Amino acid sequence: MQRSLFLILSLLACAFLLGAGCTSTTPSPASTTPAATIALAPLALTPADIPAGFTLQSAREKSPDEMSSMAKDLGWQEGYVASWTTPANGTAGSTVITQTITVYTAENQSSLVSLVASNEQQQAGLAFSDLPLPATGPDTHALSAAVVNATPASTPAGGFGPLQSGSASTAPTQGYIEVIFAKGPVLEVVRMTGPGADYATLKTLAETAYAKLG
Repeated sequence: MQRSLFLILSLLACAFLLGAGCTSTTPSPASTTPAATIALAPLALTPADIPAGFTLQSAREKSPDEMSSMAKDLGWQEGYVASWTTPANGTAGSTVITQTITVYTAENQSSLVSLVASNEQQQAGLAFSDLPLPATGPDTHALSAAVVNATPASTPAGGFGPLQSGSASTAPTQGYIEVIFAKGPVLEVVRMTGPGADYATLKTLAETAYAKLG
């Protein structure tokens, strides 16, 4: 009799637990969400950071339509570009500072920096050489590009942006100096072109931009 009573109570307890389980809320699987948007404009260089004589020419968000399929495949999320310029210096033209800020989901930013640098050096009509690295972290590449001929050249898909969608163009008419660096999900390219392009200035600008990444 006691054994029967114990069996009945056990069955009732099991039924209660099963009922509670059926009515309890089961946690849903974690949903996959895009990477959090980073405010890029505050990372841009400010008038106080730029040498005297330069004025802001443009500052804007980059559109996905501007980016190559390679950039999107590598995890491009968003971008911002700002340019500063001086008045034209006779036939030598203006000196321009361009800062491009991008966000990638790529885990290996060192490889991405190398890829952007390699992509830059695909452009015909320019001779490239490495420059001393600024204090912009381990994922850094600095280079100079000098015009070597004036024959028409085709800019490869990817061009300056970084990995910006490109199209055929005439050969470059001037060289540039450039620093590419990354920290966390942010990759930046700071470039100077024109007669006033100076590596000491570029180095300072790149280090100032890097410091803004925290």
